[in-house]
Amino acid sequence: MSEITSLTKDASFRYANALFSLSLESKKTSKYEKDLDKVLNLFKEDPNFTLFIKSPLYPRNDQLLTMKAICSNLKLSEDVTNTILVMTSKRRLFSLKEMILQFKDLYRLNKNELIVEISSAKNLSKPDLDVLKKSISAKIGSNIIVKSKTDPHIIGGLIVKIGSKLIDTSIRSKLAKLKNNLKEVG
Repeated sequence: MSEITSLTKDASFRYANALFSLSLESKKTSKYEKDLDKVLNLFKEDPNFTLFIKSPLYPRNDQLLTMKAICSNLKLSEDVTNTILVMTSKRRLFSLKEMILQFKDLYRLNKNELIVEISSAKNLSKPDLDVLKKSISAKIGSNIIVKSKTDPHIIGGLIVKIGSKLIDTSIRSKLAKLKNNLKEVG
């Protein structure tokens, strides 16, 4: 299973890197990201699209014709369309979603942006999110994009994920630590 994951990541990174280089040369990075967002929305909106992408049972020509039609209907730029069609012809369409995510990572890295995920027990207000955004941005010295979600199981406090770092100030984690400490004592 890890070989399949590795193959997907390798293939997706090569295509994402090539497309990102093209986008920098043509100064259309933002346009390409918007185009790729349109394709990414297909994954969210249509489960059959994911099955079509992942299935090796469809003949290459059928996949090519279908992807050409999809790219045309979505009015994707020429470079994005060509990248998707090359992936299709090389039977690497299974890594399309990963390629899009890799491109978005390269795009954010180029813009010095970082995604910060904040989980709280209840919805945070816009002023609260703004204060958190300013504070985190000042600490890490980077522009950030905040993705906020609600998780009532954390009871209170926040869980902040910045890249691979996790800051857990939730009451749930404090209760779990207290429980472990009490087990050691008793």
